[in-house]
Amino acid sequence: MKILFSPSEAKKPTPNPLNSPINSIICDRDEILQKYYDIVNSQDESILGDIFGVKSTSDIAKIKNLMMQKIYHKAILMYDGVAYEALDYLNLDEVASRYIDENLLIFSNLYGVLKAGDYVQFYKLKQGKKISQIDSAKYYKPRLDKILDEILEGEDILDLRAGYYDKFYSIKTPYITMKFLKNSKVVSHFAKHYRGLILRDLALNKASNFDELMQIKFPNLSLLEIRKTKLKSELVFEISDDC
Repeated sequence: MKILFSPSEAKKPTPNPLNSPINSIICDRDEILQKYYDIVNSQDESILGDIFGVKSTSDIAKIKNLMMQKIYHKAILMYDGVAYEALDYLNLDEVASRYIDENLLIFSNLYGVLKAGDYVQFYKLKQGKKISQIDSAKYYKPRLDKILDEILEGEDILDLRAGYYDKFYSIKTPYITMKFLKNSKVVSHFAKHYRGLILRDLALNKASNFDELMQIKFPNLSLLEIRKTKLKSELVFEISDDC
């Protein structure tokens, strides 16, 4: 089973970085990366602050310093948002962490898509921000279609991406997604948290297909219904009041 996931704008340096990259999903990134680093190498703080999504001079300088070190960080550890905190990757056992490395596909505004175990340079890019007039989603959509079709062929697919990343790749075979309600209302912050927790439980249970996913009892979640539309089966969960 392959799991499609969102990145996070929050990022951090990782323990044990490498001196060379690992990009296991090969696609044409040359133009967008060159444009991005042309901007990074500029001295215009207003442009840098806009593309990084930060305001202070010290934050801009800190990000540039991390990027100029030419070391490569493990993707799953570099991302630092709510979902990644809930996953708590560093405290997974070896088997569970290998499951994440091999089966999690993280969509990226800059790199298109990465396996969790890939190593890339530290970067900062505000979601939806164009890179020298290049729209990341439009740039990567034709480049990822064939590649991901091949990677996902014959796999059960769980799509835990935020809706924005649907623009990068459209799934062409049956797949599962999830929606989270609290007091019968759709939630966003809790959704990120629970996507991370679900990912952790999938890894701990080594779920390899839909049937095994459906056997897992996710804590504090009650399955209300399954909504089927075309290729998508949406699992609708209610978050219990005691969490």
